[in-house]
Amino acid sequence: MGSTLTMKKTGSETANTVVKSLTSIGAISGEGEEIDVTTLDSPNGAKEYIQGAVDWGTQDIAGNVTDADQVDKLRAVFDSKKTRDWEVVTPAGNKLSYKAFIQNFEYGEKTVDGLDTFNLTLRISGDVTFTPADPESGESE
Repeated sequence: MGSTLTMKKTGSETANTVVKSLTSIGAISGEGEEIDVTTLDSPNGAKEYIQGAVDWGTQDIAGNVTDADQVDKLRAVFDSKKTRDWEVVTPAGNKLSYKAFIQNFEYGEKTVDGLDTFNLTLRISGDVTFTPADPESGESE
């Protein structure tokens, strides 16, 4: 508890959007492409590889609809197809920063429990930057 997801402001927007009422901020996992560099004289006839480009994949986000205007704004970003700057901050003050577009937007299932929910999938574009919290202040730099 206590982690936040922020969509950074752009253009004429006057403030960042801290996404409210989240129930889950999914994991981010990078995977390096493998490039086969085996040659006819590779030792013992064994395959050899090097790492190629890294793909940081997607991040799933889930939340409750407590602010319809915010959900409408996220839907507008989805419709715009634009890549935005995002940041996750953990309770310890560590930060993950990245660029992503909203690849999937879902109005959650309607159930007898009556919760109104939404789900997003962020498709990460480029690298993810990890900034550790400053141990002196308990906050990240």
